Amino acid sequence: MIKSRKTSAYTYNHDSAQWQTEERSLIMEIPLQIWINGEHLVTLHRTPGNEFLLATGYLYYQGLINQHQDISAQRLVVSEKGDGKSPLATDSVRFNIREPTAAVSPLTASAIWSVIAPQVEKNQAKPFYLAPHLIVNLPEKMIEKQTLYTSTAGAHAVALVNKDGKILHCEEDVGRTNALDKIVGYCVTNKIEMSSLGALFSGRINLEMAVKIARAGFSVIFSVSAPTAGAVELLKKTGVTYAGSLKGKSFTVFCGSL
Repeated sequence: MIKSRKTSAYTYNHDSAQWQTEERSLIMEIPLQIWINGEHLVTLHRTPGNEFLLATGYLYYQGLINQHQDISAQRLVVSEKGDGKSPLATDSVRFNIREPTAAVSPLTASAIWSVIAPQVEKNQAKPFYLAPHLIVNLPEKMIEKQTLYTSTAGAHAVALVNKDGKILHCEEDVGRTNALDKIVGYCVTNKIEMSSLGALFSGRINLEMAVKIARAGFSVIFSVSAPTAGAVELLKKTGVTYAGSLKGKSFTVFCGSL
């Protein structure tokens, strides 16, 4: 699927005091409806590509599935206008789920937290240790995987990090939460235990992201930006170690320890 398209733009250069006409690539954003057993669940604004991973991660976050085997069928329906010509085109992913573990209706982050909090706080995983010199190099390693960001400068990314500081997989999307859902969907689909890995984020961790992280089970996370206060308080409750503000050769541990 088309993830970006080019457009003519004008750039002003202060040093030369001149305007320059150039062609720029812009990231695509097309709504995606998620249907469960014939019922509309939610519409997400996403970058085309890896729709099944995105939807699977979202279903896992919502508590509708606990493993990929809970999905009995899936298909993608692409809008006839989904070629990038119309910004109002809408695609859809249709899932059949054997036995939904929750009501087929989207829950808020606070509702999800109230359900998972007792179990998450009880089963806190011990974060793995990653040497500081490996942590500061993570953004540089991730940017090598961010092909969409490199071409558009408009994509968020989330990457899986192992105990050796290696980037195992990276997902990009116009939305931060979508990129995380894609990573979770990738792990659920491939039966990867998320508690044994870390996650690296290109953007800010807010409260909703923190709930998604808790649901996923990551024991340690990293981000280029600083978090919100609410996110840190929630991550403390879950026992997640969080190192943020990864800029240059420094970072800040906001909760937990490394």
